[in-house]
Amino acid sequence: MTDTDMEHLKEQQCDECGKPAVKIWRVYKGHRYCSTCYARVFKRRICPGCGNFARLPKNQPNAVCQRCEINKPCARCGKTDYEIGKITIYGPVCNACLPYFHEPKPCGLCGKLSIFLSRVKRLNIEVPVCPSCARPDHGNCQACRRHRLLTEAPDGRMLCNVCLEKGNVPCPECGETMPAGYGRRCEACYWKSLLEKRIKMDCAAFSSPQMAAFFEAFGQWLGRKVGAKKAASTIHRYLSFFIEIEQQWKEIPKYDMLLAHFGTLRLRRMLLPVSWMEERGFIVPSAVAKEDDSNRRRITTILNKFPTGSPEQVLLSGYHQLMIKSLEADKTTIGSIRLALSPAAALLLKAKDMKCMPPNQKVLDTYLETTPGQRAALSGFICYLRDTHEVKITLPKPNTEKAQRNRKKKLEAEMLVLMQEGGNSDEFMRRWLSVALAYFHGLPKKVGKTMPNDQIAEQENGGFNVTWKEQIYWVPSVDINAIRT
Repeated sequence: MTDTDMEHLKEQQCDECGKPAVKIWRVYKGHRYCSTCYARVFKRRICPGCGNFARLPKNQPNAVCQRCEINKPCARCGKTDYEIGKITIYGPVCNACLPYFHEPKPCGLCGKLSIFLSRVKRLNIEVPVCPSCARPDHGNCQACRRHRLLTEAPDGRMLCNVCLEKGNVPCPECGETMPAGYGRRCEACYWKSLLEKRIKMDCAAFSSPQMAAFFEAFGQWLGRKVGAKKAASTIHRYLSFFIEIEQQWKEIPKYDMLLAHFGTLRLRRMLLPVSWMEERGFIVPSAVAKEDDSNRRRITTILNKFPTGSPEQVLLSGYHQLMIKSLEADKTTIGSIRLALSPAAALLLKAKDMKCMPPNQKVLDTYLETTPGQRAALSGFICYLRDTHEVKITLPKPNTEKAQRNRKKKLEAEMLVLMQEGGNSDEFMRRWLSVALAYFHGLPKKVGKTMPNDQIAEQENGGFNVTWKEQIYWVPSVDINAIRT
């Protein structure tokens, strides 16, 4: 018996009894039945779908006849009016969905498995090939940018047949010139129409006609602000913001209420809606309110550095509550609270590393050795530890000589960088004067940056005479030999 005969015999085998069959009497949901099994399993009864008599499997009470099976929607896309491509175990499928039920086979050219194999007579390809190998002459038209069959134009461009034959035509909607491959409208009209459609679709999400009108006005403003294409691509991302406003207030509230509910960070992400509200006069942004909200968020971040109930969190939270009372009595500001909590949290972290809680004098001295500039900011927390928790701790006296030496070292490093960098520009000379006046004469660095030009006199033998507060200060030029002398 040949392999072909064996394969044919396998195909004629009944799946119900397993015996070879001269003829398969019925294939039901991919299951083959011989005449004997068909007569045993399929009994004549009324179809529950159409009410007519039909032979149906006796072990499936809900089974329907072949006519009702065919009248079902496509098992893949749900289409109801279609030509049947195949009856699968899932039900009938249309011709468009039929390839998705094929077994993947290798492409005749590249060998890649695909369910969309075809023979391309246009390219004289006789073997079934995948879509990639079947469309090597397709691409994006250089006029309309549609992916189509391309032909080289006389000017060297690769164009689709429509753009090649018709060239540029007037847009049926706006009258502007456009490539014929665009079809019924130009690109600008397409994006404008898409924006209007998406605005209308999003407005259906609102229960209040007033908020729907607000969102529609915002969408039209957005189209004028950033262009119809970008507006149509981004309009959906602002819908949740307006819906949350509707659920919270039923209308657009004042800026302070928006800030309290959303916070500075979320409002910054909704910059365009906030700009529209400001332009329409619904809100008046406040820089002070934004700064206070930012400080409150940063305070919350500082307080969350330690686990709830930990000794560090208890100390920091108590200090925070003490400063809140001062805030309510108008004795401090929210910004000062944030500036005071930051070094207090850093000191508690140092104490945690040194396994000493609450922090003692050794912890404080160790911390100030690396961050001497935080001495003044820590004074309030040290008083709180001493007065409330009876910790024996005091702020050490400031070591001005050490601070001056550290400042000199930093200024020296900046001067060396400027010497290596070199330059004659006005901006470079201002940087040099700023650092040199601070290094040689102890003046603030901002003096050299903000001083008027008529108070700076360049000397013939090198260097500068700088007049500040009726006193003259000499500064060398950017020359390492002048610095050594």
